[in-house]
This record gives sequence, C-alpha cells and structure tokens, in this order.
Amino acid sequence: MSQPIVFFAFRSPYSRLGLHKLKRAGIEAIAIPFTGPPDGAPFFNPTDSKPKLEYYLEDIPRMTERMGLPLAFPDPFEIRGDLPLRAFHWADQQGRGFDFALAASEARWGLGKDLASPDVLAVVASELGLDLPGAEELACDKRLDAEMATARQAVQQHGVFGVPFLVADGAKYWGQDRFDIYLETVSG
Repeated sequence: MSQPIVFFAFRSPYSRLGLHKLKRAGIEAIAIPFTGPPDGAPFFNPTDSKPKLEYYLEDIPRMTERMGLPLAFPDPFEIRGDLPLRAFHWADQQGRGFDFALAASEARWGLGKDLASPDVLAVVASELGLDLPGAEELACDKRLDAEMATARQAVQQHGVFGVPFLVADGAKYWGQDRFDIYLETVSG
C-alpha cells in the first residue's frame, strides 16, 4: 500500500474532520491544499447558496460534536490571502505538512482564529516546534511558489473537485464520511 494523499482546505470544517479521522487512525497522509477544482470545472461554494449555507451551518456543529471536537466559527468566515497556504508549504518542507494542516484547521475551526494573521500562523507553527519565517519572507520565497504550483498540478492530476478528498491506492474518497470506508479497508 502506498501512502495516501489527502486534499484539504483551511476554509472547510469538513477537511478538519477528515484530517482528524486520519490522525486518530494513525495514518499520516501526504497533505496537499485544495486550490479550487480542475481547470474548466465549476466550483459550488457553499456560502454562495442560501439553502446550502443553512444546511452547512446546521450540519457542521452536529458532525463536529460527533467527533468530540470543539467548534468556534472563524471570524472572518472567509480566508483572505495565500499566507496560510505558504505557511503550510513551508511547514511541509520541514516534514510537518500534515501536522500543520491539522493544527491550523484546529486553530481556525476549533478556536475561531483568523489564519490570515501571521501571529496566529506563528503560534500554530510554534506549537509544532517550528519557527515560522515572517509573512514577508514567506511571500517572497520562490520555493513556496514552486510548491504551490506542484499542489495545483496534483489537484488537476487527481481530478479533485472538493474537500476533503482522499486518494489511496488508486481509489478516491470525497467527504470526511467516506474516509470511514477507506479506514475500514486498512483496518480489516
């Protein structure tokens, strides 16, 4: 069995739940940020549809509670800028990408923190034993530009249209609830 790949987005509380499921099962997947669907494919943002948003706001608390996790809706609700992605890629270069993705998702959806804040990201990194460079240094790092381009290519290659999305041994699992099916295959 090859190491699974998990596509996540800091803006998705369901990504947080999927990352937790993998971590609880002792599976540290290769984490890749979702930057939108493959070129030419539409993306249906849940906050653009009033009925979908209402459902989202009903479902997120119950799914989070089922996993025994705290929930604090972030303020602002939308993530601004690419600093969180750059911080993730920097942490990934340090060998801590999955842990950073989970910790930053926890800061956002468990504590309601704004991941666009360099101070919040620095605390997330520090809790993992990492000394995150400043926002300006991250913004100018050409290696991070290359990592972001590679992540985008992976989205294209795997046809990722939403998150969380898991790819394991050629099989695809979309949605944190489908991760349970994958976990059944590796535990049985």
